[in-house]
Formats: sequence, C-alpha cells, structure tokens
Amino acid sequence: MGRTSHRKYRRMRAKLLREHDHCHWCNRWLDPDLKHPHPFSATADHLVPIQDGGSNFGTLVASCLRCNVQRNKKDPIEQPVRHAREW
Repeated sequence: MGRTSHRKYRRMRAKLLREHDHCHWCNRWLDPDLKHPHPFSATADHLVPIQDGGSNFGTLVASCLRCNVQRNKKDPIEQPVRHAREW
C-alpha cells in the first residue's frame, strides 16, 4: 500500500482541503475544481518531509502543486513564506 492510499491519510487530506482554501506558501486561492496536474491544484504538503523522518500522519498544510513541487524536501525554516500580495 502506498503512503497516500492509507484511509487515515486520505481523511486528513480531505479535511485539510475542505477547511483551508489558500496555499500556505504563496497565499493563492486553491480552486477545488482544478485537478492534478494543474500547477494551482490543491495538494497536502508535509511540513516535515517523510524522507527526513516526518510522519505521513504528521503536520499537513494546504498548498498549490507548484509550491509543493518547488519546495521539494526543504525544511520549513529554509523555505520563506511568500505572499501573493505586497503588504
């Protein structure tokens, strides 16, 4: 069984994407109608990458596919939060 096919992970991901409609990294609105592989489709991103000892059931954040792929397996400290608008 793959790590994203576990029932608990799927429930956590569905709840996360229901409750959060903006990307954690770039603050872009996540359109629920966009599907993978659209760069702005909604994905669940692990704050601590699984390869670095994070848990599949650990802290997840909503992100767009583009930010999730660009972030790759960087630490949250290495990845500055970008905002879509200038303050």
